[in-house]
Amino acid sequence: DVYVNTPFHLIPSFYFVTGALKGKQTLAEIFEQFKREWPEAAFGSALFWTPLVYINFRFIPPHSRILFITCLSFIHKSWLSWLSNRALVASQRSANDWARSAA
Repeated sequence: DVYVNTPFHLIPSFYFVTGALKGKQTLAEIFEQFKREWPEAAFGSALFWTPLVYINFRFIPPHSRILFITCLSFIHKSWLSWLSNRALVASQRSANDWARSAA
């Protein structure tokens, strides 16, 4: 799941669905952003999930495993959202800084 589903299904789906929902990017722009950020997203996801899956099956009681994974999934998706929006936020900040300095 961590090494196949996440990098080759979840991350592409995340980028294309959120990009389409934002409505500010074309399909080509979404694909370019995905290609540019995929290595970091895939590697970061593997680093995040690998120890947590071990902890889940080794230490978490069976009745609490879904809750544990769900809470961690929220954190993971929040990180993916930050990763996929950081360039946009940086460009908006620089445009705002430029507008303030011009005024």
